[in-house]
Amino acid sequence: MTASKRKHPKNQSSKTVSVEQKRVSQRITLLGSKKNSPSGKALFTHYHKRFLLAFSQFIDNPHCHSKKLHDLHFCQSVLKGLQERQRISCVKVMTAIFCFLETQSLQVGVGKVEHMDTVTHDAIRRMYVTCWDEAISETRYFATLKLFKMADFLVVDAVFVSDRDVLDNLDLLDDDLPKIYSKAAYKSITQKFMNVFSHLFEQDDVKDSFKKGIAKRIKAGLSNVWIVYEAFSNSYFRKKRNRANLKRGDEARYPQGKAVEPSIYGANYLSEH
Repeated sequence: MTASKRKHPKNQSSKTVSVEQKRVSQRITLLGSKKNSPSGKALFTHYHKRFLLAFSQFIDNPHCHSKKLHDLHFCQSVLKGLQERQRISCVKVMTAIFCFLETQSLQVGVGKVEHMDTVTHDAIRRMYVTCWDEAISETRYFATLKLFKMADFLVVDAVFVSDRDVLDNLDLLDDDLPKIYSKAAYKSITQKFMNVFSHLFEQDDVKDSFKKGIAKRIKAGLSNVWIVYEAFSNSYFRKKRNRANLKRGDEARYPQGKAVEPSIYGANYLSEH
């Protein structure tokens, strides 16, 4: 086999890994290790690391894991998938999100004694800098989140809340009326995303890490329960993306029952002619 034929994608080994995917995988392994992490402690558990390493294969091969990532790869177009730079951003942003991911509930937040607190997008972007030693623009960050949401891999619910405890005081002045404030959105990874890598659930090291993570949280007295707030307004709507309705071009030109005369010039050719 000549050198030119050997370089063709069809003739390359399936085990060939690009430089970028190798760099991302090595960084994920580094962040999940206490000894080698730049901060001196692991940013996520071994459980998280195994799922992130499996997801990193998406960079080179968007058809990996039995094509279960096609909902993400073709979320923008059913004909053209995501570009390589978009797939790299997906893996990097998901790594930053996993740093706040609670393994049992798949909620993105910080556990506290009484409840689990949500995290802001700014906190995730700062964690992105910690993970990858580079900043991510606000535009690219939210564009990547939109890809996850269109693939139903990420759920973000934003609500506005009010402090009802203040309403118990009936002697309120105008300046002391309940102030309405915005709470950081509830973010969670869907079970659909985790099921893409369902083969990992049967791995002994993954199961052990999952159990240790839960035991460690319980021992520390941290909660993974979100506070449920009551929305004061119905002005918030969550819109779901609908795929474009594809229609054959000849349906408008040839309505049902219309007789079409064959033309020697073409442009109205039917299978019956």
